[in-house]
Amino acid sequence: MFLCWSPVDLLELHRKASQWGFRLRVGDLEKLPELPAYDVYREGVFLDVNCYNIDQLLIQASSTRAFNHRYTWLLSHDSPYNISTMENHLLNSNILPDADVTWSTPDALVDVYRIKADQSLVTTYLGLNKNIGLKELETFWAQQQTAVTRRKDLKNVFLKSATIISQPQHFKGWSDLTTRHIDTFPKFTYPLLNLCAEDLHFRHNMMQVDLYGEDHNGTFNGLVGLFQHNDTEIGITSMFIREDRMKVLHYCSETAELRGAFMFRQPSQSAVSNVFVLPFSRGVWTAIFALTTAMAALLTVLGYRLRQTDPELALLTPFEAFTFAIGTVCQQGFYRTPNLASARLVIFCALMMALFTFTAYSAKIVVILQTPSDAIQTIADLARSPMSMGVQDTTYKRVYFAESTDSVTQQLYKRKLLPLGERAYLSVVEGIERMRTGLFAFQVEQSSGYDIISRTFTEREKCGLKEVEAFRLPMVSVPIRKHSGYRDLLASRLRWQREVGLIGHERRHWLAERPRCDASNAGFLSVGITDLLPAFQVLCGGALLAVLLLLAEILAFRIKRTVNTQRLYGKRQR
Repeated sequence: MFLCWSPVDLLELHRKASQWGFRLRVGDLEKLPELPAYDVYREGVFLDVNCYNIDQLLIQASSTRAFNHRYTWLLSHDSPYNISTMENHLLNSNILPDADVTWSTPDALVDVYRIKADQSLVTTYLGLNKNIGLKELETFWAQQQTAVTRRKDLKNVFLKSATIISQPQHFKGWSDLTTRHIDTFPKFTYPLLNLCAEDLHFRHNMMQVDLYGEDHNGTFNGLVGLFQHNDTEIGITSMFIREDRMKVLHYCSETAELRGAFMFRQPSQSAVSNVFVLPFSRGVWTAIFALTTAMAALLTVLGYRLRQTDPELALLTPFEAFTFAIGTVCQQGFYRTPNLASARLVIFCALMMALFTFTAYSAKIVVILQTPSDAIQTIADLARSPMSMGVQDTTYKRVYFAESTDSVTQQLYKRKLLPLGERAYLSVVEGIERMRTGLFAFQVEQSSGYDIISRTFTEREKCGLKEVEAFRLPMVSVPIRKHSGYRDLLASRLRWQREVGLIGHERRHWLAERPRCDASNAGFLSVGITDLLPAFQVLCGGALLAVLLLLAEILAFRIKRTVNTQRLYGKRQR
């Protein structure tokens, strides 16, 4: 309170306030207090405008923007209501639409504000008389709407606004969906604020810039720079809520949650493992090896025991039995057919087992070749993988990697991205195309990436899409000039748009959703060199081993021939 009443009157006011549960604090007009525009609680201010130095207090309240929703002001004057008297006292007061200021006289209560700082006062008579009772007064204030709620007509005022068109060469209009991955958030926010303009009856003359704004030694460029220099009132876009920007601007209301992630196609199974051993588990492979070895051993025993009965069995040496086992597994059969039924039964059972095993193996390996792997699930997996990487070329392309406190994210940035320099930053179209055609991970805003993916990827390629989040992006919100008198009005109408689904409608219209995987097994998949690489490695390894064995055999033959020649020569000399 700032009053110049007698001590008796002040004491009586304190007594009444205590009965009503109010806490009062009388201010000193000689030492004007600080009136911060924002704090964690609301305050009411009671002024007697007839007091000395009250004009200085009103000027200070205007300069600090204390005429806002945080304070409820009651300005008391002891003479009958006269609009000229009120205007003289409030001539230099910056009472904008978010202010809750009431002019009180013995015969009237008047709500007061200005639509714009350079315009005249707008007054609304509240309809109370001095003989009203306490209950009627309580009922009236309980039914009274907030200042923001009841001020929905800005009288067609002009407000400065600005927006972002980062790539004018690709801009084809505010409703063009062919390039919605470019300047998505200005296009998304534009119809929302146009609806606010129609709702609140204001107009905005919009200027265009090509940058959101970065901090350079305390000075911002781009759109944020316009707010810093008070060159615009409203931003026709949604931008990240960042602490450094909040020093020079405020935000109205959140419009969407923007998410960014490393998108990539999971590598094929053959790129991360040997597909020829994946169809069976370790237990099945062990069982196949044991059974095949047992059958080869049984044939060897039969050949040794019954070679007198069947001369064909004499050929079943341990090496031949081993060759039989390998041939059976590879569906090659055996070049000999024993006459004994027992030996034939062993061969028959071995071939049948190999047939059933081969059928299951063939079916399973086809599925494996068509299914992407799940080798990369985390940022750590991505950092260790052989994938090359890129980042969407945005204003914050370096900021959030540099500010991340996660050690794995920092390791990925320093190992994969930092060495590339500017080559690491790509357009959405280029990055998604590289992701489609190779082992490439691309950090991109999800909605922008989904839009290109839905138009360029095949159904099978969509099904192999994987995302890993390196860091969480902040919410995006509509920016507005710091301490703007229209912040709460716009915030109220934007909240209403969100509640009735209008923001959700625009979000679905402009922010693409993840493409659905509707045909994961459709079409066919060509087998590449990577899939057959283990087979080629076995072939090359076998050929190399055969050459080494051939050289060893030649060497052994020559040594043996030399020894035999020397022995024969020695016998002749004797």
